[in-house]
Amino acid sequence: MSAAPDWNPATLTQRVFEILRDEILDVSEGFTPQSNLVDAGLDSLAVTQLMLSIEESTGIWVDESLLTPENLETTATLALCVHSQLD
Repeated sequence: MSAAPDWNPATLTQRVFEILRDEILDVSEGFTPQSNLVDAGLDSLAVTQLMLSIEESTGIWVDESLLTPENLETTATLALCVHSQLD
């Protein structure tokens, strides 16, 4: 599956948020794209599952060297990191 040409930061944020909320984390109703992911339960195993789901869902592969604490802080920061791989 190739990366869709319409992936932009907003659509990626929504898709990553859905993956986190529905597949990876056990979160409350208050979980938003600005919620801290570590506080929400993101750990190294969850990051691995998340990145595989993102790649499968979007066709975008992210170099693991980019998975820094800053890029994994929120859904929004992670989506911007993923979007940067389109260039």
